[in-house]
Amino acid sequence: MKKTRKIRKEVRILALPALAAAIFAACESRPEGTLEQYLAQRDSLRTERERIDAEIAAVSEKIALLDTAAERKQVTLYRPSRSVFKHYFEVHGNVQTDRAATLYAENAGLIREITVREGQKVKKGDVLVRLDAELTARNIAELRTSLELATTLYEKQKRLWEQNIGSEVQYLEAKNRKESLENNIATLREQEGKSTVRAPFDGTVDKIFPKEGEMATMQTPIARLVNLDNLYITADISERYMGGVSPGDKVEVIINRRDTLTAEVTRTGKYINPNNRSFEIRIDLETPPALLMPNSLVVLRVNDYTADDAIAIPSSLIMQDGAGKDYVFVAEKRENFGLTARKQPITTGMRYLGSTLIIEGIEASVPIVDKGSRSVRDGDRVEEVTI
Repeated sequence: MKKTRKIRKEVRILALPALAAAIFAACESRPEGTLEQYLAQRDSLRTERERIDAEIAAVSEKIALLDTAAERKQVTLYRPSRSVFKHYFEVHGNVQTDRAATLYAENAGLIREITVREGQKVKKGDVLVRLDAELTARNIAELRTSLELATTLYEKQKRLWEQNIGSEVQYLEAKNRKESLENNIATLREQEGKSTVRAPFDGTVDKIFPKEGEMATMQTPIARLVNLDNLYITADISERYMGGVSPGDKVEVIINRRDTLTAEVTRTGKYINPNNRSFEIRIDLETPPALLMPNSLVVLRVNDYTADDAIAIPSSLIMQDGAGKDYVFVAEKRENFGLTARKQPITTGMRYLGSTLIIEGIEASVPIVDKGSRSVRDGDRVEEVTI
């Protein structure tokens, strides 16, 4: 028995090379026909397959017409209409004013008096801070005494000169002495005036930096004065929008991501910043809200494109095929068949806030499959439902 098994095993081992050789020989054998014959046969089979597929589709359509119990996929429909389509882009803007100044003393000195408080409204020319000017005042008083004497001597010398008494040199010396003292007093009065810090424009005292009794220098800030009547916003816009933004364009100003006001572009820059490839726009605010302050950061929503008579549909309705082409399913009503989903290629334009502009492929009031569009195929029977 063991001998028989051993013989069978040896036969199988010997048969394996022979089987492999036979398979290799079969693979190496060349087809009997020519290449042209096989190409023609393949084309004929493809043509036959297309004919059969067409017949199957025609038969399926007839079956669908007769099969009243066929399942209809429930969908909702969206019917677009023509309206104004606006595209916006967002950019950050900075609130500024030309009337926000940090004031400094023109002369160094001891702060004797602060005449205002923080938050107080002041007028142009009002005194905000007084520095110690006692030494200057004493110098002015001394010069005024000298000026009184010089004026008396000058007037007497003048009368004598008019009577041809005395010399011209004496008259000129008296005149020069008087005028020199007058000029010195004027200089000291100007210097005395620099010992007071005055408001350069109407506004509100936002901050008082020093305290009474401290020393003020020409490098130390004294007060900050702000006027909020003429606020404006500046923003840097990418050069890709050059030509798309111009004076008069509407802008939505979003404050704290909450409050919104509408304004217009006042000016567009004529220079491209080479560092960030942008140009500047300015927006003047006629009646700025109380929430805005200098250096506030806001969001600008700038309208760069408007189509007056356009069709726009929700972007969620648009799908793409394997070739990357956009399409939607439209509900087409067929006689004795009801509503059928049909694949409709479209050409799209700009998108904004979930809406897409349709350039070509969809007309107004054409029903588009909305809810359920992802489960619908071209040619499926559908039924409109209301959700």
